[in-house]
Amino acid sequence: MPPSPTPRISRTKRLTRSAQVANDIKRWIVQSHKKVGDKLPQEAALIQQMGVARGTVREALAALQAQGLITTSTGPNGGATLTQPPYERCLEAVSNFMYFEPVDIATLYALRRAVEPELAANVATRLSDADLAELDRLIGASHPAHGGSGDWNERREADLVFHDRLADACSSPMLALFCRLLNDIIRRVIVVRNAQQGFQAFDDDVFHSHSALMDAFRARDAERARAVMREHIEQTEALAMEAETRVQRERLLMDS
Repeated sequence: MPPSPTPRISRTKRLTRSAQVANDIKRWIVQSHKKVGDKLPQEAALIQQMGVARGTVREALAALQAQGLITTSTGPNGGATLTQPPYERCLEAVSNFMYFEPVDIATLYALRRAVEPELAANVATRLSDADLAELDRLIGASHPAHGGSGDWNERREADLVFHDRLADACSSPMLALFCRLLNDIIRRVIVVRNAQQGFQAFDDDVFHSHSALMDAFRARDAERARAVMREHIEQTEALAMEAETRVQRERLLMDS
């Protein structure tokens, strides 16, 4: 096996020196095929290998820690250890960006149509009995006639958590991340602004579509799960567009 490369600093004028060091450590992590739990070289070794001051290395390591890529510890066996940033860190950053941007519902649901059916197919054979029981509970919590809250936003939250639990069971980290990100955008922007206390069609579609998905999951039928999810997202898009129209109409009436 060839020796592992050592971190070296690149020369990029647009970045601070510590940012360059942080980026080059990231590049070295990939080139060296490092994994979560592996150690970075000790601080003294990084200083020597990269030819920078101690303060620069420390700033770079602090940046990597802030990004969730490493944790640091002191003592004889201390140093920087590679960690897996949690989904929440990525979701929070992207959601915060999208919070102040206009959300195009048609585009959002086009993305959901692309990824959610694949998510359903992926997990159809992976869900445990405990997973299925939790999904059943969430179906009831999403409809007022089956034990759900009288509050619209709480019922929509149960609906979205149902989809989050599918992402939790997904074997593809990338697919799971995309699905959870779309859920988070819906959760933080669309659900709140489109609260429709009397819009029973949303409740009914979620209850029946999720129940049909459960039939497919219990049958371990990936193709059926994919088809049911696709139909569910298409129907949900139509209802979301109707809810958006209702909100816009109410605003016109209030402004007139």
